[in-house]
Amino acid sequence: MEYEDLTYELRDGVALVTLNRPERLNAISPNLVHELLDVVERTWADDAVRVLVITGTGRGFSAGADLQASVEDRDRDVRLDERDGYRRMLEGPIGHWGVLYSALGRYPKPSIAAVNGVAAGAGLSLALATDIRIASTEARFIAVFIRRGLVPDTGTSYHLTQLVGRGRAIEMMMTGDEVDAATAERWGLVNRVVEPERLLDAAMALATRLASGPTVAIELTKRLVDDLTREGLDRQLRNEAWAATRAGLAEDRGEGTRAFLERRDPRWTGR
Repeated sequence: MEYEDLTYELRDGVALVTLNRPERLNAISPNLVHELLDVVERTWADDAVRVLVITGTGRGFSAGADLQASVEDRDRDVRLDERDGYRRMLEGPIGHWGVLYSALGRYPKPSIAAVNGVAAGAGLSLALATDIRIASTEARFIAVFIRRGLVPDTGTSYHLTQLVGRGRAIEMMMTGDEVDAATAERWGLVNRVVEPERLLDAAMALATRLASGPTVAIELTKRLVDDLTREGLDRQLRNEAWAATRAGLAEDRGEGTRAFLERRDPRWTGR
């Protein structure tokens, strides 16, 4: 598959995936969802890949769902769903976004996010879906959903609570406030924080170390941990899909999106 919105490189057993929409802070478009899923499926089946690393180009890791995606993008999304077996992505309650994040949750190999900048909304979810997060001092983490009149989805409500605890997770998700890299490290949201110029080297050094280790034991270790949580993640993805549908019918949901696109504060009605 030819990629338009990401780059893919294999280095010594490490698949390096770089989100490549810097003009949009690597916001996740429908096309990028499909490309990421292709990467997950491609590397899952490739024995040459032992570790997956995800990072972003420019100032952002990912600003989340691209709310300004054009009509052409949405039309292309429909066409993609009708080819290469992707029709199944729209089956069931979680939709094609949920299929991507469910696949990441089931990914059998170690995964690392090198968070170079803002990780918001579905971009935060992407970082949370990996096993290990290494952040730049310039990284910021925002559960931005509430600012748009939405509920957390793509696994955020599950992974965030697992990592930082109920109280901090609830605060992040109900306020949409920004969490800086130092706070994220203190809370356990990220494993470590490094200077921006060292970020990719640090992530690749750890990835290369894992890739050169006892692969079977490493993957089984991950499976032991994941088996404790996988059922909960799948259930929560379905719960999030239900809540997102319910929130999507509210007047506030449309106001949240309009306010964002019009660059103004939303006027919430509570309806």
